Amino acid sequence: MEIIPPKKIKIIDVQGKGRGVVATEDIKSGEIIEICPIIFISEEEVNFIKNSSEILKYYYLWQYAINKYCLMLGYGSIYNHSLAPNADVDYNTQSPENYLTFQAIKDIKTGEEILIDYEFDDNKEDFLKLD
Repeated sequence: MEIIPPKKIKIIDVQGKGRGVVATEDIKSGEIIEICPIIFISEEEVNFIKNSSEILKYYYLWQYAINKYCLMLGYGSIYNHSLAPNADVDYNTQSPENYLTFQAIKDIKTGEEILIDYEFDDNKEDFLKLD
């Protein structure tokens, strides 16, 4: 698959959150926002990441549907969390590939932050500043 860089988003500093991804143009519900390449990593590599840096631990993702860890490239690790997201991230388990797809689930206006639900268990959200 050829992955084309996203054209309707950019990274900015979001007050109270650090970095975030915002729309540079209106994005319609159902529209693909970004396709992020991923690199599968071993549990040993995950343990190294966890023990090496407080920041690096936010850059890997457990793909529970296929029982694998991965690193997200592109803007994948920059999207912020919300319990009322306007986008969703999907990994195609029917035809596994080396990418994640970020797609709008609501219309997103120019300048609006793009938010996904990290789908943590209730007891794991304590460290996040939720909206």
